[in-house]
Amino acid sequence: MENNKRIWTIPNGLSLLRLLFLIPILLYMADGRRIAALVFILLGIATDFIDGWVARRFNQTSDLGRMMDPLIDKVNVLSAALLMVLSPLYRFPLWYLVFLVVRELSVLAFGLWAARRKGVVLEANRPGKNSAFFTGVSVVLFILGWQPWANLATALAIALTLYSTWVYWRSFRAAVNSRSASGGLKADAD
Repeated sequence: MENNKRIWTIPNGLSLLRLLFLIPILLYMADGRRIAALVFILLGIATDFIDGWVARRFNQTSDLGRMMDPLIDKVNVLSAALLMVLSPLYRFPLWYLVFLVVRELSVLAFGLWAARRKGVVLEANRPGKNSAFFTGVSVVLFILGWQPWANLATALAIALTLYSTWVYWRSFRAAVNSRSASGGLKADAD
């Protein structure tokens, strides 16, 4: 079987484990046990780094992993943010959750449209990864209640998100123009 079509790989298993970590993270957060939640968040971050390293080092990359890894990251971050908006224990701004959800849904919808209608595969780029990292940092700082650091990280995450979105659109436009001229199928995105 071709490597990119494999489903059961160590990296994909680690990604699923990261999704399962969401259960104790949310339970501990709802109970106000911030440090216990942080332990599972750090375990999730570790599995995220390890699954990428294993995938590249041992040639275990797969189409499923390329799709599942960033999706699980987004589900984890958005779930924690939603709990913080709903809980009186945290001061997470609703507008920031709305910003994150709208941005992720628009990128997802546009990415699906690009793949189906234009044959352009949008892949992660460095600005998008930086944006995701600082969004995660801001969420963790809110979980820990570390103000004003959480607000500072949020401002940085928003700036990086806006920049990565601009890069995303430019890359898509270039890929569509390139595809029209030469038949290429890939573009960088976040």
